[in-house]
Amino acid sequence: MNRIILIAGGTGLIGTLLVKELERNNHKVRILTRNKRKCDRQKFFFWDPDAKELDRNALTDVDTIINLTGAGIADKRWTSERKRELIDSRVKPALFLESFADEMPGLKQYISASGINCYPIDENSHAEADAYGSDFLSHIVKEWEQAAKSFEKYCPVTLVRISTVLTQSGGALEKMAAPFKLYVGSPLGNGQQPMCWVHQDDLIRAFVYLMEHQLEGAYNVSGEQVSNKEFSRILAKHLHKPMLPFGVPGFVLKLVLGQMSEILLKGPKVDTSKLQQTGFSMKYKTIEAALNNLMPA
Repeated sequence: MNRIILIAGGTGLIGTLLVKELERNNHKVRILTRNKRKCDRQKFFFWDPDAKELDRNALTDVDTIINLTGAGIADKRWTSERKRELIDSRVKPALFLESFADEMPGLKQYISASGINCYPIDENSHAEADAYGSDFLSHIVKEWEQAAKSFEKYCPVTLVRISTVLTQSGGALEKMAAPFKLYVGSPLGNGQQPMCWVHQDDLIRAFVYLMEHQLEGAYNVSGEQVSNKEFSRILAKHLHKPMLPFGVPGFVLKLVLGQMSEILLKGPKVDTSKLQQTGFSMKYKTIEAALNNLMPA
């Protein structure tokens, strides 16, 4: 059954790809944007969660909401102000949308982006039912998901716990490849930290699959996990560049990035069997397959 989908965060990299796939599957998509010049009341509708403004025409007959909003975790140094922004940019839009839920009586599903960084950093491979960790990233995800769950009194809620997204242009992969292209690529820290990643196409497919099958609850979305050292080795080989025999010392990353260095030096292990058991299968399961597609030789 075709859906009428309201998307928040639909103009970013992942949002743009998701909109294209949804429309290719004959779903009707409405995108919320803060850019008034872009608004046409057909596909683009104005909203400003901070000012509590929303064009209610966007809500007519909506049966699905997909919320991708959130400031970039690694875009700026984690000052106290930035930490608050990282949380607020995820929580406030969700709660603002929830305040209009009564105006969408046909709402069937609320789908929220989330993150696999919600789990403790230990030796265990964490499934969706496991507890949140105690670090800042876990705190962000906990607040984020609690805001999403405010929709549970109206419809099923789906939480897409996303790992590092590898994209064809821009994003994390471009940043990770840059040092290798300059012949200074190396692992980060001791290189033993787990690295969870997902190909852009598989992430988009997962969103559409979870929606079309109306699956409820949290789902880890990740390809085959490798250590940072192994990822670096495979990336260097793919780019036909050397990998330095020593890693970037953790203390150097901490000096440069502050607490944000945790993103690079730590990472949880995750269990992806819940999603697999629904019948969903990754097209790009290994990092080699993902790189061959995203960075063809």
